[in-house]
Amino acid sequence: MACAVRVGPRGKFKPLAPRSPSTSFCISTLSDMTRTAKLITLLPSADVDLARWMLAHWGIPFDERPHAPIFHILALRSYGAGRMDSPLLIHEGAKFAGVDRIAAGFDPLAPADRRLVPDANTDPALHGDVMTVQHDLRWNLGMGTVKWAYFHFLKDRALVWPSFTTGVPIWERAFLFCGGFGLVKSRLIDALKLSQASANEALGAVQRGFDLVESRLADGRPHLCGDRLTLADLAFATSGGPMVLANGYGGHLPRLESCPPDVQAVITDLRARPAGRYIQQLYDTYRVI
Repeated sequence: MACAVRVGPRGKFKPLAPRSPSTSFCISTLSDMTRTAKLITLLPSADVDLARWMLAHWGIPFDERPHAPIFHILALRSYGAGRMDSPLLIHEGAKFAGVDRIAAGFDPLAPADRRLVPDANTDPALHGDVMTVQHDLRWNLGMGTVKWAYFHFLKDRALVWPSFTTGVPIWERAFLFCGGFGLVKSRLIDALKLSQASANEALGAVQRGFDLVESRLADGRPHLCGDRLTLADLAFATSGGPMVLANGYGGHLPRLESCPPDVQAVITDLRARPAGRYIQQLYDTYRVI
């Protein structure tokens, strides 16, 4: 059963005390969700694309409310959430902040053939493997992707403009267009501590993530944790997607030919690797757009 949560002190979550029938939310099956959910997002984020993918995989209708970087923090705070609570899923007053809480809240309600996380009681070993792999890929490879991509793409506004502005509120777009882009860019560089050295280290983290994936697929298994599609596969596809400019990624990535030659070389090399091909295979096979 999925029940509502609310933001407590220092970003912790606790059960939501219903204030009215409309803010109380407990469901036992996904068919009980009769209203469209609302997803508050940072448009280019890998975890956001993972949330989009999970919701589509489960068949949960949602209305995305995208925001540009930095502005997404203001949007989260307007719903009582913290800066680290993206993506935020809201349904009838209930709040599920971040991929982990969305998965924990809704995957157990999905039909068996649509579940992405193995049951911890009936298959604890597989459950543990899936959760470990998805966490490592999102936080290690994923952070490498963030730092490498932002370092290189922020050099040319045209490379990030669609991912910053598509579908965002008009005042955010206007702010970025009228000089605010430079301020957002500076804030991102400072917050992520971007430099050539950090980008080189980040690329190393990405390559190690690809190594991990390839070592698992080397025995012929169809997916990272065995025969079935799991959260680990989706986490890899979305965390590594920007590094191969995956077709189907929801964050409005630039075209390869628009990138500088040195960036094109890295992307082309990663695309040619078995792990890079696996990312596009996952998008082509399983992504519902």
